[in-house]
Amino acid sequence: MSRASISSSLQIAIAAVLALATAQALKLPDAYWAPISAIVCSLEAFDRAFETARRRLIGTLLGVVLAAIQVSFVPQSLLAYGLCIGLLGYLCNAARLHPSSLRFGAIAFTVVVTEANQAAIWVTAATRFIDVALGILVALLVIQCWPIRSKL
Repeated sequence: MSRASISSSLQIAIAAVLALATAQALKLPDAYWAPISAIVCSLEAFDRAFETARRRLIGTLLGVVLAAIQVSFVPQSLLAYGLCIGLLGYLCNAARLHPSSLRFGAIAFTVVVTEANQAAIWVTAATRFIDVALGILVALLVIQCWPIRSKL
């Protein structure tokens, strides 16, 4: 294993641990989303950290807001789910966002729409966005502080 691979692995591990520890300290209900975001952001961080973070953040925001609106005002069905994913794609395209924004948004949308506690859907949407934003922030901080920047 090369020195760069070891360094990259350690960087990702530290970002994940710090994101999970911070989410747990903040008592976020589904703390696992923060390290998942840190890992995703870290894996692409070596070339395009801020670009990836921006795409993930915007896509996630659009996804959770659309999910909360859909759950609040439209009866649940597979047709509504599919139409909203299509609408999310249209919104990302109209805003000239990178296609990966749709991927991140669709994941966030799905997580929120399938939440068991539909009564608190806006809280769920907000906490999913906070989880993702926290993971991204931690990953970016670790990337900026890391002494060796190499590709995995």
